[in-house]
Amino acid sequence: MVKHLHSVLTLVLGFFSVAASAQAPATVTKPDDGYYRIVNARQRTDGKQYVYVTGKIAAQPNATKDEATTLPGTVIHLKTKVDDKDASRLNVTTLRSQGVDVINEYLNPTIEKVEKAVKDKLNEKLSAPLSSIAYGIFNTSVIGQWDLKMHLKPVTTSDGRDAYYAFATVPSMQPICDFWHTYGIFAGRALDSYPNLKSALDRGNPDDVWYEIERLALAKIESSPNANADIVNIIKHYIGTTRAENRINQGQTYYLISGALKKVDPSGTAYNPANPTGTAHNEYDGTEAKFDFVNNNTTDEYFGPELPVTGDAAMWILEKVDDTNYFGVKPSANMKGRDGKYYTTLYVDFPFKIVGDVKAYTIEGVDAKNAQGYYFAKVKELAQKGDTVPAQTAVVLECNSTNPADNKLLPTGDEKPKTSNNRLCGTFFGGAINGLTVKDGAGNDYNVTHDNIRAFNINTADSRNPIGFYKVKNNVTNLPGNKAFLVLTSTEAQAKSFVLEFEDGGTTGIETIENSKNSTDDGVYYDLQGRRVENPTRGIYIVNGKKVVIK
Repeated sequence: MVKHLHSVLTLVLGFFSVAASAQAPATVTKPDDGYYRIVNARQRTDGKQYVYVTGKIAAQPNATKDEATTLPGTVIHLKTKVDDKDASRLNVTTLRSQGVDVINEYLNPTIEKVEKAVKDKLNEKLSAPLSSIAYGIFNTSVIGQWDLKMHLKPVTTSDGRDAYYAFATVPSMQPICDFWHTYGIFAGRALDSYPNLKSALDRGNPDDVWYEIERLALAKIESSPNANADIVNIIKHYIGTTRAENRINQGQTYYLISGALKKVDPSGTAYNPANPTGTAHNEYDGTEAKFDFVNNNTTDEYFGPELPVTGDAAMWILEKVDDTNYFGVKPSANMKGRDGKYYTTLYVDFPFKIVGDVKAYTIEGVDAKNAQGYYFAKVKELAQKGDTVPAQTAVVLECNSTNPADNKLLPTGDEKPKTSNNRLCGTFFGGAINGLTVKDGAGNDYNVTHDNIRAFNINTADSRNPIGFYKVKNNVTNLPGNKAFLVLTSTEAQAKSFVLEFEDGGTTGIETIENSKNSTDDGVYYDLQGRRVENPTRGIYIVNGKKVVIK
């Protein structure tokens, strides 16, 4: 039973991490499986309505449409199916962004963990025939009675737009009370460490059982590494420190909103629909663009209903990521080459088709320095317009402009990475440099340190300004998310920087860098390593900043 208890607590935590972070959105039509952005239906003057995933349990509806265009954390892979018990709503079967699948990595494994723990405990306490019978009863009368799915249900906004409610239901404790009444005698002293919970089960009071489970869940939350995460703080706020403060009720359905709900009691009298502002009531507070949730409990006779007060803030619109609502990259204007190209890096969870005039490159190795003292990162072209870059592939991107509308990348397919010789690594959420662990395209693990990481940059102190990968300054302690970088072996790390060397032998030090001393219009021939050639013979040279082939 102890295992059962801990599993129930895990379920509580897992469920609320899903319910509170329920990036589960809504859409104007029944959504096809694919990539979407989730938009809160309530219009805000600051435009912060787009859900933005910034961590494994961190997300808020606080990005604008312009910001969302270039933020991978606003791109969410959604799959649904019609609920077999209620055809008017959808079950969310995949909800994934930035490498995190809320349904298949959190909710479903937690449910399976509960079922296994119960089965193991029944096998331990009962003989084989009885344990099988008891488990069958538990599976039918307890788990079978719980709605553990995340749902979307069509709704219309105040201005006539199609949207969805996104909601989930806290499991009822009545089936557990009934099960305990029949089989609790076999638990022995398994709950002696939890006397309040055992007493509530013995009384058969589902509200008391839920309250005690919440207390234990709260203690577990407070001791977790994520105790102060935004979403966890929402859970703690609603559990409260006293029973009077508790707003999470067993057997109750909760709806995801943007904003907050305030309990107002101006007169000390219960809610009166005829005088809603003069009596106890709920008020919507849209000051902050943040996740919260409300119930649809119509039996609250003191403060009245919650969901109707929130209006459009409880409704979610799903924007398909396509050529109109696109995802694109915006290279820095500082990363401009002599040929007018702009360079940046990208590391995202989803595979993408290159729609704009963009080329994607991987790095397949590093070379020793040349006569001028430059080390080279060997660049291999992976994809161009019309091609697809596999999921979780760190790349260098070459663009013709800094406008994301010209650099569109269309998410497509499932997140199945392909093994490659790519030496580039990346991280979805960024983090502290020291202690970060990453993989390259071949699956090799690297422990990142200041000594072995090289970040993509341009060396303005060099007269040739080569674009490449450079040693990170000691005062830089964190890496940004969704960017690619090199992690070197101890031998390779002796080099502080690596200039890009393309397959045709060209380097950004010559071809693609502004202010190159060796690229002036002086008619002088230079080889592909930037060395002056007095008597050129057959081969490829650089003259006045352009390639010249002598045959």
